[in-house]
Amino acid sequence: MKTYQLTPLDTLFFRDGRPFNLGETGQMEVEGIFPPSPTTVVGAMRAALAKANGWDGRNGWSDDIKAELGDGRNLGGMRFGGPHLLHNGESLFPTPLSLLGKQIESAENGMRWILTHLSPGNALDTDIGTVRLPQAAKVLDEAGEEVKGLKELNGYLTPEGMRRVLAGEELGSSHVVARDRLWSTEPRIGIKRDPTSRTTKEDSLYQIQHVRLREGVSLAVTISGTNWQPQNPALLGGEGRMAWLEPTEGVTLPQAPDLQPDGDIIRYIVTLITPAAPPDESWRKAGIGLFGLPGKIVSACVGKPVMIGGWDSLSRKPLALEPHLPAGSIWFIEANASDKQLILDLHGKHIGEKAAWGYGQILIGTWREQ
Repeated sequence: MKTYQLTPLDTLFFRDGRPFNLGETGQMEVEGIFPPSPTTVVGAMRAALAKANGWDGRNGWSDDIKAELGDGRNLGGMRFGGPHLLHNGESLFPTPLSLLGKQIESAENGMRWILTHLSPGNALDTDIGTVRLPQAAKVLDEAGEEVKGLKELNGYLTPEGMRRVLAGEELGSSHVVARDRLWSTEPRIGIKRDPTSRTTKEDSLYQIQHVRLREGVSLAVTISGTNWQPQNPALLGGEGRMAWLEPTEGVTLPQAPDLQPDGDIIRYIVTLITPAAPPDESWRKAGIGLFGLPGKIVSACVGKPVMIGGWDSLSRKPLALEPHLPAGSIWFIEANASDKQLILDLHGKHIGEKAAWGYGQILIGTWREQ
């Protein structure tokens, strides 16, 4: 397995799932997304590998390239991981939705984070059965007053921060990296031009949002199943933007905690670090298994589905949008204590559909009853 670091040579643009059609003058701006989806990064890497081995960048792949890199949605024997965010060479991870926080300022300590974990609360009887909603314990400030207004974090965790989440330990401000320290957005205005007449028409003006990574920020993707080397620079995202590829050390995942059984029950958490393509509706139902994992779901913190498509470079049209579970989603599960090693072996693996593309990578942690 090889890992490549992707460093942008300029701003990047990855469109979201909203319509982007010519003539829709009421649309003021098309926002981008970041990090890009696994589909986008896999497409960029396969194109770079194909170009380095004879593809002209326009026509279909030769039989030799298809035998090595697959064809279309068929990856052949290749597997990908990521994309993962790197900050000064250190891996960063999306904050789990079970982690709440609030920044406060004091004369002694300056600006710092107050953080807490959600875990399954008391059982509630509802019209759809008994459920356990995630609840947070009271958090006190330096004066002993309860802290109000804790929200989902808008940032990333360091490897040590994620390790503490998986172990159910307390976090500090040094474990959280705010998004504005990693990238900024820049609006760009463009106009469609006829390449033959070099003129424009009505409704040809558009506005999009680019992403500019901060100094020391890059992406990492892992590849297995080929010994080919990619061509530099690689096209990444929309508008022909480019990134420089170079081999780097593998992405370092935080260590999974030792799961301690409670009698014949073991409690563990599953958190996504890349979006997942669910094969069924099991992720939304308590009391059943999750994607074939051991045990039954007790509670969960799941974000809104994200619509992910892509670009078909041969037909020159976007791929159909499909809903995915966002990175940071987390499930609280109870299983038989005899499944301990089976559960730990899932740490860093992928679940759901399109696992070979890098979707559905998970980390295993522990949770305790309040």
